[in-house]
Amino acid sequence: MQSRLLPTTRRALLRSAASAALLTIPGVVLAQDPPKAAGEEDMLANMIRTLGEPEHASRITAEDGARYADRVPPALIRFWREHGRGAYFDGLYWICDPEPFDAVLDLIFDGDPEFSPSDMTVIGYTAFGNLTVWHRHRRKVDVSLLGSTVFNPPASSWHDAHTGQPFSEDFSVSNQVVSFRNVFVKEDRDFFAAAAAKHGKLEPGEVYGFFPALQLGGAYRIENLRRVSAAEHFAILAQLESFKLTRLTPPDPPAHPYGRLEPVRLIGKQ
Repeated sequence: MQSRLLPTTRRALLRSAASAALLTIPGVVLAQDPPKAAGEEDMLANMIRTLGEPEHASRITAEDGARYADRVPPALIRFWREHGRGAYFDGLYWICDPEPFDAVLDLIFDGDPEFSPSDMTVIGYTAFGNLTVWHRHRRKVDVSLLGSTVFNPPASSWHDAHTGQPFSEDFSVSNQVVSFRNVFVKEDRDFFAAAAAKHGKLEPGEVYGFFPALQLGGAYRIENLRRVSAAEHFAILAQLESFKLTRLTPPDPPAHPYGRLEPVRLIGKQ
């Protein structure tokens, strides 16, 4: 992965992994929020207050929500119904309809002994191909389609370090969705803005894809990007090489202040 991605992108992936591994409970509970475990803040409600409604928002019906009742926690379904699926940061991050990306998960995880595609649901993605995935047993899974890597934080990341009790699934999925706010640095946003200026803003269902793909020796340059269908492009990237399951090492400053992602094994049939 490190040979293909910009340093800023690698740092963003590490920050995302580190934030998941070191998650702590905020101490504010708002009376108007839905019931949840003691001490858990409604992260999605806070996101709406600070960032506003998603752009290009498409709300779902109660019938649509019922289809996902056994796949994602109620808090996410409630968000889809009340606020919709849509974009933040002008399309840099999308809270998405999972259905078009089920096939992508099948391509990556089919036959894997630990990660079954039937247990996973894509709930968000970045404009360049990082997937936010909810796992019904393991909770958070991050998939980098540019780096062909998979990261699943340890179970300790969704347990209170003081009490040992697990966070509610509603809190875990909410934190997973809103974590994009802390991942993108100025260089990421500048690169995205330059892509939009040259190739036009993304419409719903679109992403920026590199041609040729980075896995095929392509370069991480603005001029190599095209606006493409997210589902179709992600399916292509999912087939270019085997994905690697990674883990986060302990911080080792100054060289690795967030730790580093190291490979554990290949994803797929063993």
